[in-house]
Amino acid sequence: ILGIDNESEVYNIKPKLGGDLPFDFDGWVGKIDLIIATIEDEPKEEQQSAKKKTAKKVGGKGITPFDLLDDFDLSICKASFDGKTFCIPEPHLTFSRKSTMEPNRRDIVESYMKHFDPTISQMRYEPIELSALVSATIKAVRKEVPNAPFYKLLDFVSLLPDRYTGEFMGRSSLYDPLVQAKYGAPVQFHKWTRKLVYRLRKYQERGIEVVGAPTIGIDVEMDAFDITYV
Repeated sequence: ILGIDNESEVYNIKPKLGGDLPFDFDGWVGKIDLIIATIEDEPKEEQQSAKKKTAKKVGGKGITPFDLLDDFDLSICKASFDGKTFCIPEPHLTFSRKSTMEPNRRDIVESYMKHFDPTISQMRYEPIELSALVSATIKAVRKEVPNAPFYKLLDFVSLLPDRYTGEFMGRSSLYDPLVQAKYGAPVQFHKWTRKLVYRLRKYQERGIEVVGAPTIGIDVEMDAFDITYV
């Protein structure tokens, strides 16, 4: 790698011709967290049909496993092997046990950790109260990170009528799908942020320095709340 521009290039690392891969996928040392997608050999007719279906699902644009990888939060997790070639984004960081984090997710995590009251996880609240507490945290986060592209569901449910009346059963109760959607969206956002926080901590505990991201202490606890009694 020495003498090569490792600041802007993406390395394609390949085994020698006829050589074996340098690790064992089944061994514990090379344990893989997640396999995103696989591409199977299909007849051309089926391939064309699959491409048309995929294009329809994503608004006329086909997607590849690399598109999915590109949406990962941590750059170190975007490394891939397509059967022939290894592709390692930001190798100057990866080979130094460092990684960047997608900026919007990083900023949301940092802001959420600043405004989230950890005592909420130690108390038992009614679902509507819990939704209000989480919403207050999200409101503070949105002031600091206003342009992140993850608020669409929250904006949509804010337009829904609020017909919750405290009834135990039936319409206007927590069993009403409309009530669940309106009050559940903030809790769902909390769960999503919690996953980002715990995932960031997992990699930091593995010795990966996530550049610019907050350090998540081992004592941080965030419950995965539920909005329903069901």
